[in-house]
Amino acid sequence: MPNPPSGKGRPRGSGGFGWRAFFHHSATPVFVLGKGKRLRYANPAWERLAGVTLKEALGMVCSQRRHSTPLAAALAPTPEALAGRHDRARRPAPPGRNGPPWWDVTFAPLAPGAEPPGDAADAKRGKETFGIVGFVTVVGEPVPAAAKKVPAAVSALRDRRAAHFGFDLLAGETPAAGRLVSQARLAASVAAPVWIVGEPGSGKETTARVIHHASANRDRAFVGIDCAGLQPYLVESLLFGHGGLAGADRVGTLYLKEPAALPRDLQQRLADHFTDTPAARLICGSERTAGDGVMSGGALVPMFQTALSAFEVRVPPLRERLGDLPRLAARLLGRPLDPAALAVLREHSWPVNLRELAGTLHEAARSAESGPVLREHLPHELRVKVGIARTHPPKSLNLDEILAAVEKKLIQLALKKANNHQTETAELLGVFRAKLWRRLDALGIPIPPQPPKPRKPEGGD
Repeated sequence: MPNPPSGKGRPRGSGGFGWRAFFHHSATPVFVLGKGKRLRYANPAWERLAGVTLKEALGMVCSQRRHSTPLAAALAPTPEALAGRHDRARRPAPPGRNGPPWWDVTFAPLAPGAEPPGDAADAKRGKETFGIVGFVTVVGEPVPAAAKKVPAAVSALRDRRAAHFGFDLLAGETPAAGRLVSQARLAASVAAPVWIVGEPGSGKETTARVIHHASANRDRAFVGIDCAGLQPYLVESLLFGHGGLAGADRVGTLYLKEPAALPRDLQQRLADHFTDTPAARLICGSERTAGDGVMSGGALVPMFQTALSAFEVRVPPLRERLGDLPRLAARLLGRPLDPAALAVLREHSWPVNLRELAGTLHEAARSAESGPVLREHLPHELRVKVGIARTHPPKSLNLDEILAAVEKKLIQLALKKANNHQTETAELLGVFRAKLWRRLDALGIPIPPQPPKPRKPEGGD
């Protein structure tokens, strides 16, 4: 950077001219860093670009350490600039951590005098540098998430995902199912925060996904966080850390499961963030209403009740919609369900709701393999509870048959492990080979073919 002519108003000890007045009227955003990489000056153009005043940012240490703000990281000088040489760096424009837009920052030494190039001159210039002046040029424009081009394969996958979480996933013949669909449709048509209340396993997160895929945020991501299953510092890092989800423009809906499990200070920070103009929509799921969370021991901050539970959706338990079992079972199984098996399902109270029903039907489907699911394929414990299976053992047990079956199974396992080698099988079982032959014959186990013996090489000793 060439030295401007000297003039009045030079800062003390600078040996140069009044650089503040020189930069003040520039249309290019300019800032000056002093010792310790602290911000000493910024012109009005920089204030308009950064969105902060010089009074607010004065003295800010500009570095790219982990705890630095996005603005401080964008203005951090490069090693070349710290050594007193010109350099340029492209940084994400604050407050984001990724671009576009970008800031092209040109660093130049603010020195009292110029020196010819050379290593000695560079070292001398680094010692005599009054500060570092930076010039900012904005490159690129921010692109809204909805306007970004999505590959055709990703778009098709997104459409299939959205079709899976349609309102028909919640529909049914019972009045409880009808109320749930009506509430979900209304929640999808507004932008207010939603509080979903329901018993464990009743489908609160599924309801949140249905609302998301039917809302105006459907083109952006749905992110769910289990506040009770993660440590609070992990939740805080996910939301407000480097590249946090709370400020990401690619997140359309943020689902918090049991937010009352978080510390109250983190709850208040969440409430403050989502009360302003958040980038994502907030949906909370809990076993209790927000009012109950505030009243019962103060586990939930009052702001969650007043501002973040403006719209409440109640997910009914499965026992209130047993009339929808045929529809639910057909969707979960994807294959026919025998009417006798359906009658058994109706007799159960389902304390863990849809989660328990899905696990029961998947276990029955594995037992039925590729055929229809019958009553006999349902878990034994479920059939015992509804009174169609015995809980006591048979009246008589044949000890000889049981011992013979166990012995036969043990010998077969040993033969398999020894690769049908009878001598090795006898050694594994701790018996003589002759006794093994007798037990094979007595138990009806066919004598397996023996592996070929290794041939001795010809001409050997």
